[in-house]
Amino acid sequence: MPLIRIEVSDFKSYRGHQVIGPFKNFTSVIGPNGAGKSNLMDAISFVLGVKSAQLRSSQLKDLVYRGRRLAKGPLDGSDATQDQEDDDNSDDQGEGTAKKAWVLAVFQDEKRKEWLFQRTISTTGASEYRLNNKVVTYSAYNAALTSHNILVKAKNFLVFQGDVEAVASQSPRELSRLIEQISGSLELAQEYEKAKEAQERATENATFNFTKRRGIAGEIKQYKEQKGEAERFESLCDQKDDLILKRILYKLFHIEEALEANARDIQTKSKALAGLRAEHEEHEKALENVRAEQARARTAVVREEKKVKKAEKALEAK
Repeated sequence: MPLIRIEVSDFKSYRGHQVIGPFKNFTSVIGPNGAGKSNLMDAISFVLGVKSAQLRSSQLKDLVYRGRRLAKGPLDGSDATQDQEDDDNSDDQGEGTAKKAWVLAVFQDEKRKEWLFQRTISTTGASEYRLNNKVVTYSAYNAALTSHNILVKAKNFLVFQGDVEAVASQSPRELSRLIEQISGSLELAQEYEKAKEAQERATENATFNFTKRRGIAGEIKQYKEQKGEAERFESLCDQKDDLILKRILYKLFHIEEALEANARDIQTKSKALAGLRAEHEEHEKALENVRAEQARARTAVVREEKKVKKAEKALEAK
């Protein structure tokens, strides 16, 4: 959920109502030392519910403006002259006159709906939370942030100066702790340990009671097991006899079926064989007739060949 803009009023070095934004996919805030770049990071952390100890302040009331007014408007200072004139002409905006400070963060969800998160702090240190211009409790405020994957305790929304180098130099144990903190599982560690201790105590009690009752129930269980084994053995013997009988009957049934099928097949093949034999005899007779004709044809051919030879000899003689 991207951040659209930040509005601050009398927060740290920002005097009056200041609008910072709109923020794009990549936005760079530059300026000399003391221009308020770090205070902008503190403002984002403040509106998202970060404690004062993490905002470079000992108390929340120290976040209310206590110094000279900075030029409001665009960060490039184009309206600085006009703002300075307004400051000089305003008697009620002098040093230390701010009674409260607030920061408003405008986010946009996937449906392009704007979410307004506002946190107000007074000089007494009391905080007020507003969600979409409605006063809500911190629990509801934090729940709304969590629903948009903004985890305040894990601080997964900002990377401060030196964080990358600090993470890179951490040991595996420290990295594991950091991952648990970012994922939110570290918050449940204490509750998990309590639940684990309660589980262990319950397990010990259950084990003790079970051991105490096991001596009495052991013999009863043994007798029941022996009785069950005997009944099960008798039942298995009966099942075995039934299965043997069924197996023999099954074999006899299929042997009889095979005999009948083979007998029918033999009869069918015999009828087919008789027809084939008759057909074979007919073909044998036809073959003999053809062979006789072939013999007669060969005799005629030989006779004709003799005549041809005689004619050739007569021709040669002539």
